[in-house]
Amino acid sequence: MKKLILLAVLLPVICVFAQNKAADPDLVKRTEEWFKNNPNSMPHWMTPDELERINEIGKGFIETQPPVGPVRQTAEFERMQSVLIRNPFGIPVDFIKQLSLVTDVVTIVATTNIRRTVINTYLSAGIDTSKCDFLLAPSDSYWTRDYGPWYVVDGNNTVGICDFIYNRPRPNDDDIPVQMAPFLNEPLYGMRVSHTGGNYMTDGMGISASTQIVYEESLSQLGVSAEEVDQKMNDYLGIHTYHVVQDPNDTYIDHIDCWGKFLDVDKILIREVPSSHPQYDEIEATAAYFASQISSYGNNYQLFRVNTPNNEPYTNSLILNDHVFVPIMGTAYDAAALAVYEAAMPGYTITGVLNNTATPWESTDALHCRTRGTIDKEMLNIYHVAQVLNKDSSGDYGINAKIVSYGSHTITSAQLIYKVNEGDWITLPMTLSKDNYTAVIPHQASGSQISYYIHAEDNSGRVENHPFIGQADPHRFTLTGGLEAPLNLTVTSSLNSALLDWDPVAGASVYRIYRSADPYSGFVFLNTSGTDSYTDTTVSAANKYFYYVTAGDTK
Repeated sequence: MKKLILLAVLLPVICVFAQNKAADPDLVKRTEEWFKNNPNSMPHWMTPDELERINEIGKGFIETQPPVGPVRQTAEFERMQSVLIRNPFGIPVDFIKQLSLVTDVVTIVATTNIRRTVINTYLSAGIDTSKCDFLLAPSDSYWTRDYGPWYVVDGNNTVGICDFIYNRPRPNDDDIPVQMAPFLNEPLYGMRVSHTGGNYMTDGMGISASTQIVYEESLSQLGVSAEEVDQKMNDYLGIHTYHVVQDPNDTYIDHIDCWGKFLDVDKILIREVPSSHPQYDEIEATAAYFASQISSYGNNYQLFRVNTPNNEPYTNSLILNDHVFVPIMGTAYDAAALAVYEAAMPGYTITGVLNNTATPWESTDALHCRTRGTIDKEMLNIYHVAQVLNKDSSGDYGINAKIVSYGSHTITSAQLIYKVNEGDWITLPMTLSKDNYTAVIPHQASGSQISYYIHAEDNSGRVENHPFIGQADPHRFTLTGGLEAPLNLTVTSSLNSALLDWDPVAGASVYRIYRSADPYSGFVFLNTSGTDSYTDTTVSAANKYFYYVTAGDTK
């Protein structure tokens, strides 16, 4: 049977090779070798046959209206109810068992007979099959990260799926988000952008990043311009700041997860190589770029580096609730890579994962590429712009959060837990006013460091913290003399922009602008300005916006 499948896959490819005289001989050889070892999955790259069928990408795709705003795309480091994988597998079965100990596992299978076979495999491996579910659908490959669904939350706090056009002519893979929508009983939205999940990371608060292929392929495959891509990202995903950069690795795949990863809203991991590495300058320039950018919390990104001297895929990891699974290679560099994650993500369980199967980890394809978290559709969400910048010590310190159950469950507890310097943790109840929970930390002496996190519970039994890991890695800010808040903020709106003006503040060299669709909560860092005005060009005439501005003496 295996040989028959191999012939069924290879024969059409061989015919195309014979017809396509211009096919790259190295690509032909690499593709033939792939199918000899992996007859049940397309490779990560486009085959010579697929390169001849690029015009099929997006064929039959139906773009829908965007979700009702304001829309928010969820991040990898939020609560997941399951993880999506595909059979035939691209990951070791013992790793699937590890996943099942953290959350449920959904496996894509082509037939009911295959489902029975997979269940038997799971039982033999000691996997609790009560934590396993199956999506019965055809697929072309095991890269569920690349073609799997993206999750969004609309203005009614309903979780849905945003489908994009997969940047490969693989109709079965491209259809998986469409199949997942009824499987999860979630609404489906279609965004006409050529994309792939391995080339995307987002912070859950309106900032995302990709390499340049999202622009290049959307234009060449669909005729969608870079400006149109940006607008669609805003309309369908709520992305107001999209960092699109050149791929510093300069590989065939051009995926961002081969060199970088958001670990949290204001934390980013980027690979590091020796100065003798051919891509050293490009990688360092990319690291410097992100280190200079402002996160949704208003601070510069905390930059973490992981040494990859032999192009190890250490950034190609999976964050799954309070666990992080890191691909390791069985070399002397593994321990240092795991130590970087432990330093960057205190409180998380960091686990190295070897892959000695016929589909080993590669520099351009590893653990993250072959898994995809499924957001908890009834998540207890704590939306909070963390206070991480220095604050004026002259008054009290209000902490605000919007706490919502996406499952419409009742919030039973909301607490602010804080400490001053190395003192004891103090718990304050948060009071609710117009969907906004607030607690006030009393005045403390200048020079004090405040550490805090928010804790919430609902009557479904869900318990969440912000930041996700809670007390092990709390938010922190330091009290200083500070600057006064800008006065007399005015907003002058036009069709597609809003002009903000305010009184200058003595000693201020930078102003930070925050925006929300709600006057009481949900404010997200938008941008900085070096003057006493700013023009917001990411607005829509159909929506209302609220702003506030802070002053600072450094960027």
